[in-house]
Amino acid sequence: MLRKIASAVSLFSGTPGPAPAGHHNTQRAKEYTNLAGLLEKDGVPVSHADCAGCAEPCADSANDTGNGTINEIGNAWDGKTYDEYVHDKYGDLGMLPSNLGVDWESDLAGSGGPPTGRVVVISTAKSNWPRDHTDDTETLSYQLHQYLQKVSTSKEPKRQANAKQPSTYVLPSAFPAPSEPLTKPVNSTPSLYSSSLVSQSDDPQDQTAIIFPDWKVTCEIENSLDGAKGLWEGALAGTLGRAGRSLQDGGAGVERRRSWVLPYRAIVLVCSHKNRDKKCHIAAGLLRPAIRAVCEKNGISVDETGKALTHLEGPPLEEVEGTDAEREAEVGRRMEEIEGVHGGEGGEIGLFDINHLGGHRYAGVMLILFPSGAYLSYGRVTPQEIPRVIEETILQGKIVPGLLRSGAGILRRDATKQCGILNW
Repeated sequence: MLRKIASAVSLFSGTPGPAPAGHHNTQRAKEYTNLAGLLEKDGVPVSHADCAGCAEPCADSANDTGNGTINEIGNAWDGKTYDEYVHDKYGDLGMLPSNLGVDWESDLAGSGGPPTGRVVVISTAKSNWPRDHTDDTETLSYQLHQYLQKVSTSKEPKRQANAKQPSTYVLPSAFPAPSEPLTKPVNSTPSLYSSSLVSQSDDPQDQTAIIFPDWKVTCEIENSLDGAKGLWEGALAGTLGRAGRSLQDGGAGVERRRSWVLPYRAIVLVCSHKNRDKKCHIAAGLLRPAIRAVCEKNGISVDETGKALTHLEGPPLEEVEGTDAEREAEVGRRMEEIEGVHGGEGGEIGLFDINHLGGHRYAGVMLILFPSGAYLSYGRVTPQEIPRVIEETILQGKIVPGLLRSGAGILRRDATKQCGILNW
């Protein structure tokens, strides 16, 4: 069911009528700026660059009229309009078809609730799946879905989101910060996604899984119900921390599975599920080259197959001995060694297609995951907005208000602190 449609008065700007389609107009800029204020008040690190898109006066206080211009906010885009900035720095990044049918009227903020449990991204080497991706009986996604139905865990509660109340769609993480041991079980069922990730297991019949917020890749997973059981018992059970179960503790399949901390500074998961909705499939094909182009300009490598997940340094996590605290500390230590983990240029991201995320009317839609445990769901992402995704979110750790659907683990004590959601 569609969310409430904006009507007489625009939600955040107070301007009569819904805002025009597109991100860069005065009414949208006002909406996004007001939303940024609400998010920051709740402890979410946000970008305030939308002020640069508003040419009308904007009061800083009751006694200050301000001018709301590019000059006042510090040349957010080198003193240019956003379109000029993008064209001069990145060239033509393309655009989504005008007839794609993107919903620009209903509330984006709060349109996709964040998970409170783990996120599991399974290798299938595909970019399209059956309408329900877990119906493909040849995949580990099918096997894991079957096993999860047998496990007694709680489902995600349905939440009524309110775009003007960030606490209804921005949630604290259920997991402790990296390096810290789990202090209480996480009972929520993991969220399961099929992806274009190519399995990096030595045995071609085995599969690979990326597990979040653990920030690890697990290889040599048998593509069977027994393999799914072993993955649950060794890495996904709610009583396990990021390090997972060790060899010394035993468990199904633990002698053959191998896990390492991911080498990526971030992972971008783009919905490409054509059999669910063609809008996301079309958008994904246009967003990926834009992501590659912008990352290249910022010195960031892009891994679209999983090739960076081979020959990782250090013993697998299953072989790390010690107490829970010592093993979690080792995970945190390895995370700290990831290039670009706390911001700035360089390093590498993982870029993979995934199945339906919900909200295809907001195409393009994507998830962005970070070693810090930050989880973001973005919508209405166009190729033209990719510089903001990369520069403001991935390089600086700030949320782009006009793209936010939901988030978890993005609250910080000081929302204005440098590196924002990249820190822990």
